[in-house]
Amino acid sequence: MKKHYIWLPLMASLNAYGQTESQNDSLQTDKISEISGIVVKGSKAVFQQKADKMIFNVENSVLSDGTTVLELLGKTPGVVVSQEGELSLRGKKGVSVMINGKLSSLSAKELANLLRSTNSTLVKNIEIIANPSSKYDAAGNAGIINIILKKSSSEGLSGNYYLNGGKGRKSRVNTGLSLNYTHNKLSLHGDYSYTFRGEEERRDFSQIFFDEKQPQQMTRRTDQNSITNEPLTSNNFKFGADYALSDKTTIGALFDAKIGRYEDFSKGENRIFQPIDNLFAHVLSDNKSKENWYDYTYNLKGTHIFNDKDYKVDVDLEYETSRFSSRQNQISDALVNLGTEKFNNRRGSIASRLKVFNAKVDFTLPFSDMHNLETGLKSTIKSNNNPSDYFIQQGDEWINDDKASNEYAYKEQIHALYANYKLNLTKWTFQLGLRTEMTHTDINQKTSQEQRKRNYTNLFPSASIKYQMNDQHGFYASYSKRINRPSHFDLNPFRFYDDPFNYWQGNPNLNPEFTHATELGYTWGKYIIASAYFSVTNDVMTEVYNYQPDTGILVKTQDNLNKSYVYGANITATTKLLKWWSLTSMLNVFNNEYKGNYQNYSVNSSQLAFTLNAQNSFTIAKGLKAEANAQYFSKSNIGLFIRDAYFDLTLGVSKTLWKDKATLKLAVTDLLKTNNYRVTGNNFSSTIRQKYNLDSRVVTLSFNYKL
Repeated sequence: MKKHYIWLPLMASLNAYGQTESQNDSLQTDKISEISGIVVKGSKAVFQQKADKMIFNVENSVLSDGTTVLELLGKTPGVVVSQEGELSLRGKKGVSVMINGKLSSLSAKELANLLRSTNSTLVKNIEIIANPSSKYDAAGNAGIINIILKKSSSEGLSGNYYLNGGKGRKSRVNTGLSLNYTHNKLSLHGDYSYTFRGEEERRDFSQIFFDEKQPQQMTRRTDQNSITNEPLTSNNFKFGADYALSDKTTIGALFDAKIGRYEDFSKGENRIFQPIDNLFAHVLSDNKSKENWYDYTYNLKGTHIFNDKDYKVDVDLEYETSRFSSRQNQISDALVNLGTEKFNNRRGSIASRLKVFNAKVDFTLPFSDMHNLETGLKSTIKSNNNPSDYFIQQGDEWINDDKASNEYAYKEQIHALYANYKLNLTKWTFQLGLRTEMTHTDINQKTSQEQRKRNYTNLFPSASIKYQMNDQHGFYASYSKRINRPSHFDLNPFRFYDDPFNYWQGNPNLNPEFTHATELGYTWGKYIIASAYFSVTNDVMTEVYNYQPDTGILVKTQDNLNKSYVYGANITATTKLLKWWSLTSMLNVFNNEYKGNYQNYSVNSSQLAFTLNAQNSFTIAKGLKAEANAQYFSKSNIGLFIRDAYFDLTLGVSKTLWKDKATLKLAVTDLLKTNNYRVTGNNFSSTIRQKYNLDSRVVTLSFNYKL
């Protein structure tokens, strides 16, 4: 019965539109005379849906403070965060993440650690761009998430101090200070933030194996459970300066440092039954892992306007160096001992040194009010050196594990050229773009003396049409071609052990995947936007598990399937139900279909799914606001795995103090403790079930003061 209630907010929003159309109350306006619902002077709706992107105005949300950016993305409509921190959009993996319009070069694991260590208080808004134009990098077959950080432009000295404390199973604390100084032609800005995030998770894993000749005959069962303590600590620094050389020329410089540590302490129990009712092995494991990273970014930029027609050139140079190290220690105690090597204690050391250089030049040429041309070029040069050493204990000695140790070097160059033309007519807007990207990769496995070089050039066209019939009704259509390249982490064949029976291993033979995406949409004023979309991906990358019967070890890796298809429709409705209550509801219905062959097995996985988000905002009194965000995710599939349905309810209240100089917020995430992570997969000759009891219910008290 409870499931029917999740439809009520959307139906109420649609029914209420007729009552609000005659009123000139826009939930997305800054005008005082049009205040309605939660909107106050100078604020916007929490969610804004436009034809080309959805905007999450984080700074206007009661629920945004006291959490991490990764957790914040999990509250963003259409975005799903996996247990490992990997992002998907509209049911598709392969999302590119930009910060202030700049594409991240980190792997999915490194990016997840960065987003976990970044406080959501620093974020101004988040843009979800499902079908980007050719001006953007072609990377990211599911689209782009652009995280825009706060920056003050007011004259004189201004700033912001915040302190957040939270309590789940473990404690969390974030604090930071932002300062900005602007005088005449000079602008200075600096930030510092400290984050400590305690977290405890509980994991259950089971796998049942079947006889290949008699598929109904169960031959082996593995049961594992563990409790993991995962504290994370980070210190982030940023300092920048902008100077106006003239009315037409501005230059700037930025230094950004991120230093952090992530630890993983877990105790687990592993039982193997073979045959299905005979205890073959019983092992207790104690795993300790520590990861440290030091990421430094240096940036120079400049903007020059050539003439009265606002012809403009933007130049951006950036160098990033990142050092990552991980140390693992695994102690195994075999209660049922087979006397085999796989139960020996193990320790490992993994290092990574990433260097990235970006150079970009963009020209904007508005020939007239009708014609506008954007063109430019970009080069990215990346290198990563990744040695990994593993040792196993034999008696009192530690012996190098040749099968797991490796030294891996990766180099990548991407050179791009693009042009994007826009034609504005009275009711019509046409946009046509083309991007060319030349890619060169060099994978060198120094230990095994294997080297792979690849060179390929691809064209990425994009096009969009918009027709604005009148003030209320508009139509649009768009197309783009995208690419998702495997990261240096995905290609690295080193092993990362979760426990004695499970490890992750990269696949150096992975191919990039290419996506063609189209979308048709309709807008009704500022209240409703609906669209239908379709995409097809070739050589789709998906996660697979390979079982080694001789050792009892399960290897998790990625491989390419033939194709995937995603098609669906979504609708966003924004309305004011009552004078003090406004609501934005978003419904997305989609189907994911994967087809292909893997190791002589045929793959055909299809799942119809939907997500519903209801953002309720309430004005209780002057300076006192509340929010309730409800999200429901139905059963959905990614690759070979099915994730169970889950629900998340987050509540918050905020009060402004001292003539709006300070804000105090209280929030609780996942109030009903229903945001758990359960996954089931049929991995050819076995069935896998995973369950994570997440540390998701957290009470947070936040204080923010404007200097």
